[in-house]
Amino acid sequence: MRVVIVAEVFIPKIDGVVVRTMNLIEHLLAGGDELLVVCPHAEGRDNCPVSTLEFRSFPFPAYPEYRIGIPDKRLPEVIRRFDPDVLHYINPFAFGFRCYDLLQQNGVTTPSVFSFHTLYGEFVKRYPLMKPLSRMLWWLMRDYHNCADRNLTVSTIMQETLIERGFERVEFWPPAVDSTLFTPQRSSAVMRERLSGGHPDSPLLLTVSRLAPEKSVKFLRGVIEQVPQARLAIVGDGPQRGELEAAFAGTNTRFVGYLSGAELATAYASADAFVYASETETMGNVVLEAMASGLPVVAPRAGGIPSLMTHGETGMLFPPGDTQAAVDAVEALLTDADFRSHIGAAARQRVVEWGWRNSAERVRQHYSDTVAERALGGGAAPRRRRLAPAVVSALVLAFRAMALGSRGPSGAATNRAVPRTPLTPQLSRHTARP
Repeated sequence: MRVVIVAEVFIPKIDGVVVRTMNLIEHLLAGGDELLVVCPHAEGRDNCPVSTLEFRSFPFPAYPEYRIGIPDKRLPEVIRRFDPDVLHYINPFAFGFRCYDLLQQNGVTTPSVFSFHTLYGEFVKRYPLMKPLSRMLWWLMRDYHNCADRNLTVSTIMQETLIERGFERVEFWPPAVDSTLFTPQRSSAVMRERLSGGHPDSPLLLTVSRLAPEKSVKFLRGVIEQVPQARLAIVGDGPQRGELEAAFAGTNTRFVGYLSGAELATAYASADAFVYASETETMGNVVLEAMASGLPVVAPRAGGIPSLMTHGETGMLFPPGDTQAAVDAVEALLTDADFRSHIGAAARQRVVEWGWRNSAERVRQHYSDTVAERALGGGAAPRRRRLAPAVVSALVLAFRAMALGSRGPSGAATNRAVPRTPLTPQLSRHTARP
């Protein structure tokens, strides 16, 4: 099968959507599928396992790690040349929606799959200047997703939520985790010393998160204040790091920065409990990684997280925003070693069979079913749309003006990008040249 993935975010950015995208790519390539990734340009994209078509981009003002791409006329030309069976828009928003519109305007009607990974309409509420956009973003997401022949989302709770909000043709993309990489066997005294700031005998709490307002990491300050015997290690980075370091000053907290691969897996396995604060997760990759590591999780009963665990059996859930309930859950784990061990073992047992191969095979089946349904006249019915594309264009123009304003009149915020030289030989003939 020939698949084009339109990626709103892609390596070298580090987040759960990119992890899921890269694992999907790995397993599709291993199965013999031909792939092309369409994405915004970003510096540092080395050793990419698949050919990419990149477009110039600029940083989103409130979150510079997120780059908004600007597709141009090369997109329909390359898509026609590649001649894919299906287009998969992963987490589409400013870039993905404009790619969709550009292809439609140029008569490219390849069967399409959209996958929903980010509660844009909810996490903008964490940014005061963008909070009023919440209702509009929900409408915009629904309008575009209902153009897709099939929609995917990554938890049964989110599937139900989207259907209730009027999203159509919503199917399930199963959660997955590498339980060979993330395992209790990676526990390390050296890593525990590092995470605890030289206090390895103290109870050790861990969180892994992008440091941005929508992740609500600041909530954990109230938790660590009320559990003074414990240490908290915060793994991750992002635009809010400086603010958070100031907020956690005077507490037993250590900011570790980004970790990945075996080093990240060792961090999970070396802590006593995983604490999480985000209320806007469609699923929560880091929660799965902690569970696979045998690390008991304390997390809010919000978003897709409750679909991963049962309170008191495979994890601990607390009402969103309830600091005391979160503290009580942490104390229950830290003061009872047997209970902590039981929860951790049960959590691993729950997710150990949720492998990436099965998850990718389900997605590939969705591709095949989408293509077959379109051939029989199914999928999304064509409809005239003017308002949503105009709104997306206006948003991108506004974001770009803000980005240019924040970097000065020279326009330094925008990168000039061309399609990358393909790194997968069998795809060379399908990659555009400038």
